[in-house]
Amino acid sequence: MHYHFHLVSRHNIIPDEEGLEVTDLAMTCKEVIRTIEESRRESPSTAAEWKGWRLNVADVAGTIVFSIGLDDPLH
Repeated sequence: MHYHFHLVSRHNIIPDEEGLEVTDLAMTCKEVIRTIEESRRESPSTAAEWKGWRLNVADVAGTIVFSIGLDDPLH
């Protein structure tokens, strides 16, 4: 399965043109959440910079299969 990881805000889009081949979407989503949590712990001062941004995971057809706000509580 091939997915793209787009960063999206109200006014901006940072598209993932290349994407990533994954074998398990559920595990990939868990890894995304773990990575966001780790980033928040390592650099809490940058959390404000990501306010209003989302990470949209889309399949090759462009359908969003998973979306999480970068400033959402993750638990």
